[in-house]
Amino acid sequence: MADVSVSLDREDADAARDEDRAQIILITGLTLAVLFVAVVLLLNTVIYTENLATRGVDAGGAEAIEFREGAVDDLAGILHREHRNSTDDVFANFNASARRYGRTVADLRARDGAVGEVRVDNSTVVTGYFIAQNETDSGFRDMTAPDGTTTNWTVAGNATRTRNYRLTVDPGSLSSSAGTAFTVVADGSTGGTNETWSVALSNPTDDNLTVTVDNGTTVSETFTPRPDGNHTVDLTGGTVNGERFDALVWAEGVQTGSDRFDLRYENGDAARGTYHLVVDERDDGANPGRPSRPYVIDAIYSVDVEITYRTPELEYADVVRLAPGERDA
Repeated sequence: MADVSVSLDREDADAARDEDRAQIILITGLTLAVLFVAVVLLLNTVIYTENLATRGVDAGGAEAIEFREGAVDDLAGILHREHRNSTDDVFANFNASARRYGRTVADLRARDGAVGEVRVDNSTVVTGYFIAQNETDSGFRDMTAPDGTTTNWTVAGNATRTRNYRLTVDPGSLSSSAGTAFTVVADGSTGGTNETWSVALSNPTDDNLTVTVDNGTTVSETFTPRPDGNHTVDLTGGTVNGERFDALVWAEGVQTGSDRFDLRYENGDAARGTYHLVVDERDDGANPGRPSRPYVIDAIYSVDVEITYRTPELEYADVVRLAPGERDA
């Protein structure tokens, strides 16, 4: 009997252990099932959120960005046109044109069920000067001073910033040597950077243009003419005939945004062409008034533009500083 009792006790103990194992397996399985469900729910939430975000950018965000960029480009063109064409108050004329533009784009967007607003904040206007030499009835003229004879002269003194600076030159008027070439110089003041930056334009052969940049290290590159036979150098944009020239970084080491520098021309009789630029300050240089060549008029150097774009799904607002053609724009 003793042997039978011991055997039964062992069987009971084994059965209890089996039940414990089954319970543990069951609990573990349930726990894993709950964890799997939680992970699936979490992944579904992430995917749903990403879909919403993507849909927001595609459906509204991209439209808003396109509206902002279009407005900035259009207002930049209006600003340049007013500097070119206004005969009286550039500021009033630009504001009137900007308001008309704002009404026009608002009407166009309203037809698509959106609210688009563009407003110039006149309290943020930074004044400057627009300096230009246009083509005359007889064609291009030399890059000399307003007296028509002085070859080395100051275009604008004590400037701190320059934007939208473009030159167009006739290759046939250029020197064949960089040493005697027409040269644009940014000369830092003694109390400022005390550095000098320059770019020389020469024509070695075949009406090509060699651009030589000197910022402490001299770098040269040669470009073929545009279809009209001339060459256009965007000094603040860093391009020649629309082609990027990496070494052409306007007034590198001289223009800091706060230090003053003089903008000068050297060998002005070694190039014929046109140019225009906007500076924030000037002393001497080009003569005020449009009749003279080159001429200078009061200008808007920069101004803030408030842009709002709203749809049933999106509300977008931004403030953009309008200063087209800056070196770092």
